[in-house]
Amino acid sequence: MSASEPHAAEAEVDRSATAAGWWLTRLVLSPQFALVIVIIVFVAFGATHSDQFLKVGTWINILRNAVFIAIVASFTTFVFVSGGLDLSVGSVFAVGAMASAGLLYIGWPILPAILAGSGAGALCGLINGALINYYGIPPFITTLGMLYAARSLVVYFTGGQPIAPLPDAFSTIARADFLGLPLLLYYAAAVVIFAQILLQTTTFGDAVRAIGGNREAASNAGINVRAISTVVYTLSGLSAAFAGVLMSARLGSGQPSIGVGFELQVISAVIIGGTSLFGGIGSVLGALLGSLILSILTTGLILLRIDPVLQDFVIGVIIVAAVGIDQLRRRRMYRSVGTR
Repeated sequence: MSASEPHAAEAEVDRSATAAGWWLTRLVLSPQFALVIVIIVFVAFGATHSDQFLKVGTWINILRNAVFIAIVASFTTFVFVSGGLDLSVGSVFAVGAMASAGLLYIGWPILPAILAGSGAGALCGLINGALINYYGIPPFITTLGMLYAARSLVVYFTGGQPIAPLPDAFSTIARADFLGLPLLLYYAAAVVIFAQILLQTTTFGDAVRAIGGNREAASNAGINVRAISTVVYTLSGLSAAFAGVLMSARLGSGQPSIGVGFELQVISAVIIGGTSLFGGIGSVLGALLGSLILSILTTGLILLRIDPVLQDFVIGVIIVAAVGIDQLRRRRMYRSVGTR
């Protein structure tokens, strides 16, 4: 062995240690790591205060309740990352639920009814995207208007009455189990995985982040900003309506009041998940963890017999903390750019 070989080996070890340390630092500082810690703390607290908390049935219910938020939050994340806002997902959730239920009630086959209900939500999203991107109406005003308009149409066409009964085969798609787990979990997993891949590994996802980072610069780089942003809102509406279809299947009926306040849960999950309010930064995985935190919190308060009103207080504190962390992260990023 030559004299230089031990030094080369030592240098290789140092490089490996440095790389491992870099990845560990990134992991620890990532918003998702903080969310995992929060979940562990919640679980530990719940387990020490309620015998029911660690039972399998309890966690099946926690996961089942998180499904609907996670499905919608996955694509609402795209809206936030692109620098937009969607307040209409709760009402579009109801559109999907009631449209599919109504079509099933008059005799449509199950699959066409599901596709039509989901398509109705995509149409709502498309309208949002078109008004925002081609007519210059601010996202807050556009999606707030859609929130009221969509809810009004649901009540108008149903007379405010539930739609029931629905076919048992339709209810089965949301109530059945596979390999010991609810089918709902598999639907959510498919949506979340697809959304994660789309945002993180495709040119479409790159374009979404570029638009959120700097809309003008993205346009100058040749990105069709208006078209991409419109597609993002369409996907948000589609996911909301699809989740609504699944909810109507789970309930076995269409309820016109379904989804009231749901948009706040979705937005909370997205923000808690580390997605920036200012665009350009976000994670579907973070939105999933945010959805899980909300579901754990809701179930935990019930099991601990704590006043449910405190749920909103805790969620509010978590949201403010998440936004505060986002602000600190952005300032740190700007300082690091300025010192280069």
